[in-house]
Order: sequence, then C-alpha cells, then structure tokens
Amino acid sequence: MGAPGSSLVAAFKVATPYSLYVCPEGQNVTLSCKLLGPVAKGHDVTFYKTWYRSSRGEVQACSERQPIRNLTFQDLHLHHGGHQAANTSQDLAQRHGLESASDHHGNFSITMRNLTPLDGGLYCCLVVEIRHHHSEHRVHGAMELQVQTGKDAPSKCIAYPSSPQESENITAAALATGACIVGILCLPLILLLVYKQRQAASNRRAQELVRMDSNTQGIENPGFEASAPSQGMPEAKPRPPLSYVAQRQPSESGRHLLSEPNTPLSPPGPGDVFFPSLEPVPDSPNFDVV
Repeated sequence: MGAPGSSLVAAFKVATPYSLYVCPEGQNVTLSCKLLGPVAKGHDVTFYKTWYRSSRGEVQACSERQPIRNLTFQDLHLHHGGHQAANTSQDLAQRHGLESASDHHGNFSITMRNLTPLDGGLYCCLVVEIRHHHSEHRVHGAMELQVQTGKDAPSKCIAYPSSPQESENITAAALATGACIVGILCLPLILLLVYKQRQAASNRRAQELVRMDSNTQGIENPGFEASAPSQGMPEAKPRPPLSYVAQRQPSESGRHLLSEPNTPLSPPGPGDVFFPSLEPVPDSPNFDVV
C-alpha cells in the first residue's frame, strides 16, 4: 500500500457511512466517505483523494482500479487538503454526469447523475497522504451500487449502513473516547471526595481512641482527679472508690464450721492463747514411799 516511510505517518482511516446504495434507473446518487483519525497539516503534506470502480477480488477489494464512466482516478482526484480539482478536470467530470466534492471535516463524495444499469458495481474512495514528496500512506473504503429497473425498483435511492461489526467498532471507539474525556474532567472531583472520606475516617478513629483512653483511666484509677479539661474535650468526672466487706455465709446443715469461733478445734478468738494452760496433777493416795 505505502512506501517504506509509511510507518512513520500518522494512522488514519477511511470510513464508509453506507455500504450499499439501491437506486432506480434515472436517479442521482451521492456516494460518500469520511476521513477519520489524526490528519497531519503542513506545507510538506499533500492529500490526494479520488474515486474509481473495482472488483471485490478474492483477497482484498479495491485492488483493481477501473474508470468511472470512462474517467480514470487521475481525472477525479481532489488534492491539497480538500480543495477542488482543476477546472479542466471538473468540466470533464460534469460532461460525464459526475461531480466530486470535499469539505474541511473529512467528508468527500462523488455524485452520479442519471443512473443506468451499467453504473452498478463496486466503488472505491482512495486517500493518499504524501510527505516530503516521497513517503506516502494509502487508505481506501468500498461501497456497492445497485441500479434496479422495472416495477420492483424503489422510487428513490435507499442507502444501507455499513456492517454491524464496523458500526460497533466506530461506536465503541467513540464511547471510549467520551469516557476518557469524562474521566479526565471528573478526576479532580473524585480525588476531592476520596480526600474528604479519608479525613472523616481519620477523625472518627481519633475520637474512638480518645474515648477508649478515657474509659481505661477511669477503671484503673477509680479515684483519680481529672486535670483541667482541654479545649473541645469533655471533662472527666472522678468515680467513687470501690469497697468490699467480707461476710460469713451460714451453714446449710446448721452445724458450726471450723472457721467459726468457739467451736472445737477452731482457731482461738482475739486475745486467746492457742495452747491450753496445764493444771497440777494430784498425788495418788495409793502411792507408797519407799
């Protein structure tokens, strides 16, 4: 397709809004193509746009270049970024019922007047980008024209959109581009929301830590006196000291427990001596002195 330097050329393509045109005999039809993608501009860049007929071929369509109503693609070309062709070429095309046009939005077309069945076939639009007069990049689009006669012919031309797959690809590319633009525009707002959310979570965490610290100090030091309250912090109130009085539980059987005072084998009460006092043993009356 292109010269060795074509890989350095910006990637653009040609889209065909309609892949099939069905027209009655004697009507006029306008075949259109659209240039998509980044288009280079400059004094050293020249665009060459033209039309021709071709056959579908086994490998690739538009590989064979046939004239349209005896006019070759050199006779129908537009150049210099969309300017009209030379007056001599336009006059020649109009004498054959043809007219080619282009605008600054990438649209270019060819109009055929007073259609005949011989005009049916495959039509191709070709765009050639030439840089420095030696490197070039070529892209083309294809569409089919059917000219019908008789009672089954439509009253006017009917254009059928391109294949669903190509339409889906173009729609997906447009949606992806729109999503990227919306994402870039919404990025500052998203970052601001994330920052606010993290700041609120940090404040809640700090409040929980302060509450936990206050509860811990109140349990370990029941009678501590809180210092002067700081600004924005609630004043901690001292808690009364805890007291515990041990009481004896009565026995369920009614018997005295060994731990109770004045019971056999129980520990002596306060002021008592644990060991009993010893009394003198009287002398036996039957004791004989030797």
